[in-house]
Amino acid sequence: MQSLRPVRPLISAHRGGLVVDGVPAAERYRRAIELGVDFVEFDVRRTRDRVTVICHDDCTVSGRAIRDFAYRELTQELGSEAMTFDELLDVAGGRVGLHLDLKETGYEGEVVRAALDRSPVDKLVITGADITIRTIKEQFPQVQAGLSIGEEITGLPPWDKLRVRLSELFPRGRLQRCHADFVAVHRELAGLTVLRYCERHGVPAWVWTVDDEPGIARFLADRRVTALITNRPDVAIRLR
Repeated sequence: MQSLRPVRPLISAHRGGLVVDGVPAAERYRRAIELGVDFVEFDVRRTRDRVTVICHDDCTVSGRAIRDFAYRELTQELGSEAMTFDELLDVAGGRVGLHLDLKETGYEGEVVRAALDRSPVDKLVITGADITIRTIKEQFPQVQAGLSIGEEITGLPPWDKLRVRLSELFPRGRLQRCHADFVAVHRELAGLTVLRYCERHGVPAWVWTVDDEPGIARFLADRRVTALITNRPDVAIRLR
């Protein structure tokens, strides 16, 4: 695995930072870039008419799936939060690293190629589930990609939950199978065994999503942490 370990922890602004009513998504990302973050994090999804948009959740607050909207309808629903992938790339303008969290499958290659058209390969990282990361590494071996662990697993039978959590606490097999370069780990799992595992095996660790000031300070001071993912990039930049 190629190392992503910096001298000090990198900061990735989750969704560009804290969502504030009345502040457009584009402005939130601009502010994060001006703060001096290393990466801006975003999720991409596709509308019914195949417009790639920046949306963290797969549904709007009304409960309707993003994929069921035409883009024009979606802009009416989201208001100032509406933003296309192209618009985000315009805002980033090569001035900041792109942290693309892929949660949908089927068009990964198109999204990554679009990002690489606008960003150098060393300024792009991908995070996602096992199958997503394996797909990315097969098509784009030069792109840094990290396996996300610690996602919500409600609805699974108890035995399956235990199996998933054990595979996260000791992720070596999963990392090898999907060819991940690093692990993106939920803060609670990071504090259990995962950071210790990553240090022992030389695996870079990105920790998500840490928003309280004591937690930000603690993870920024932890030499095992490669990058911190946070909704409070202002606090992280100040403390770093």
